[in-house]
Amino acid sequence: MEIDLTQVWDQYNLGNLEQQIDSLFPQYSFDLGQLFHNILSGDILGSLSGAVESVIHGLSADFVGMKEVLLWLLVLGVISALVSHFVDVFENHQIADIGFYFIYLLLITILLKCFRYSADTAAAAIDNIISFIRLFIPTYFVAVGVSTGTATAAAYYQLILLLIYVVEKIIQSVILPLIYSYVLLAIISGVWAEERLTLLTEFMEKAIRFILKAALGLVTGISIVQSMITPIIDSVKATALQKTVSAIPGIGDMADGVVSVVLGSAVVIKNSIGVVLLILLLAICAAPLAKIFIMACMLKLAAAFLGVISDKRITTSTDKVGNGSSLLFRTAGTALMLFLITISIAAYTTNRGF
Repeated sequence: MEIDLTQVWDQYNLGNLEQQIDSLFPQYSFDLGQLFHNILSGDILGSLSGAVESVIHGLSADFVGMKEVLLWLLVLGVISALVSHFVDVFENHQIADIGFYFIYLLLITILLKCFRYSADTAAAAIDNIISFIRLFIPTYFVAVGVSTGTATAAAYYQLILLLIYVVEKIIQSVILPLIYSYVLLAIISGVWAEERLTLLTEFMEKAIRFILKAALGLVTGISIVQSMITPIIDSVKATALQKTVSAIPGIGDMADGVVSVVLGSAVVIKNSIGVVLLILLLAICAAPLAKIFIMACMLKLAAAFLGVISDKRITTSTDKVGNGSSLLFRTAGTALMLFLITISIAAYTTNRGF
């Protein structure tokens, strides 16, 4: 079954889509035509190589700065330990307190800068996900409508619009501010030796994790239930039409074969566009997610080393900021997974048995 790439490119207006992607994401260089050709020819590994290269290129410039952050945190921890043990020989412990708070302020400055880097990266990644989905989804569901039927395409399109609303209203307007508040309270808690806000920060962390898990489970459940109904409706209509055509005397068998070829080609095109969508979505999000993950690992590693030599409050604050970066990674990853799962289910359940 040979598919004319030029004809498909024009029919689905992929050229205009490529121009819009280039204008919306100038920092990425995507060759949509080559990617689509590789997928149609079955070269999935070749298609993924471009995404891997973009991730490595995006990480190389920031990795040096992350290593410097880890070094500075360790240096401040060592200085804090030295100052605390040195002033303990004096009877006036006010000097030790002043020295601790001075170093703690320097530490807070570095930690907040690290968290702001992770927060900006996560917010930009979520914005890119929403913008890309809004740009690419109409083309994909045109292909779904051609291969499966308008009822299925309309149902999944409404689900994607619901996901966009969920990501914008719940994740951006609720989850991210909660994570910011969690980190600020964790840092403030380090001012007191009693750590008075520990229970509150632990509750906030559990609440954030629960909301993200609930959103992922709810959307997955809705997608699975919907995939059990709407594709079957269109499939029954198409099967009835195909049976009617095949019953025509003389040309029925030939017409039935032509219909099967056309439907099979439409399914291949639909799946290819879906795989292109998933690969580009992963390419856009892979580098930001990797940056957030590495930053979280750096902070957790620094907290582990500081726990050996430094004050408990410094160690706890560093660890909590690392938890905050981890929550940002989980949040951006959940936003990505919501769309990946829904699109994958839509692609798998609209294949008409091919």
